Amino acid sequence: MPNTTTVAGASPTVHHILSGSFRSLSLFLLAFSPLNRTLSLVQKVDAFGPHQYLATNPRKDRVYTTSWALPPVLSSWEIERPDGGARRVNHINSVPITATSSYITIPPPFTHAYSAGGPTGEVHIIDPATGGFGAKLQQIVFVPEDELETADKTRVALRYGSHAVEFSPATGHAFIPVLGTDSIEMYTRDIRTGLLSHIYTSPSPRGPNAHDGPRHVKIHPNGKILYSVTEHTNFVDAYTITPTSLTYVASRSLLPANTLNMSQFRGDTLLLTPATPHKPTPLALFATTRGATTSDKGWLSVFSLDADGLFADTEEHHETSTSGGKAHALDLLPKSEEGSASPSSDSVWILLTDDDDSTTSPAGGNGVRVLEWNGWGKGLSEVAGWPAPGTSKEQWMAGGSHAIWLD
Repeated sequence: MPNTTTVAGASPTVHHILSGSFRSLSLFLLAFSPLNRTLSLVQKVDAFGPHQYLATNPRKDRVYTTSWALPPVLSSWEIERPDGGARRVNHINSVPITATSSYITIPPPFTHAYSAGGPTGEVHIIDPATGGFGAKLQQIVFVPEDELETADKTRVALRYGSHAVEFSPATGHAFIPVLGTDSIEMYTRDIRTGLLSHIYTSPSPRGPNAHDGPRHVKIHPNGKILYSVTEHTNFVDAYTITPTSLTYVASRSLLPANTLNMSQFRGDTLLLTPATPHKPTPLALFATTRGATTSDKGWLSVFSLDADGLFADTEEHHETSTSGGKAHALDLLPKSEEGSASPSSDSVWILLTDDDDSTTSPAGGNGVRVLEWNGWGKGLSEVAGWPAPGTSKEQWMAGGSHAIWLD
């Protein structure tokens, strides 16, 4: 089991965050205080390689991670929540996979884990006793079967292979974007066995030579709309989901209208505003793009949605403080009264990870940032970041990859 180092305790007034890193072989448990607007380290956990992308179960007491480790693995973790004590992260188990995975998710009914990256995707059962990984049930291949043995199975293949997997529980479909083929692959899922069956390939709406690079997808809670971010052309595309296909509807640029050189940017991630008891339907879609070099700052864009999940008329583009490097992954948390906003407002806390080369040393910069968005026309502001300049080498995070809110 990896070693752990506890640095600070927890408080009932903080929100906990777990982050991976592109360069540190660790996971980082952080605590954000909305009242004090501070971000601090709770625990640094030795992990299995760089890059971790993270997913949780509904209770958020289990976390599942991908990695750039070789040979390729997936890992599972327990989030301990002792009464009155500090949160702690403990390793449960790791399982081998065929190729380095980029993305992982655990859709309802939360009995199976689905990962995808490069030439393959995999389906694992969730062990009901431990909450960790159980048996591997299925492998999905994105290259000809006779080429799999010689196909690149390292992180390099993530640039042209599969990159994500998402589900529409309302319709029983799964979707996997594949960068190199400019396609989104559509599957049906057997809810009992967890197995996927391919039914449709959705091509780029911009034609066969678009070189779009669809990278990440999300599905509206109504199960009728899929959104996709393209890495190479910096669009977010919307599709309607039918029983057997995707139908393209509309696109929005991730970049401001006056952007002269789109090749300076690389589309990244997207996320719908979280549902709350006051607002069960997402009102906006957040998406990010990264600068190609440290001199090109990235963008965080917000697109309004109508009641059906289609693009509405309002959008905002906020320049980020750095390029983001390989990161600029997002997670959103509705603000509460302790954060100086009504729980029924549109306001959210935003986690944004940073892997910019110029900010990944103790001399400056942050691996994880907390931003604040208080609704349309009210701007976007940076609230806190970690690690701060001067953080000790033993605690340092070199380039945040993906961070998620745990509470």
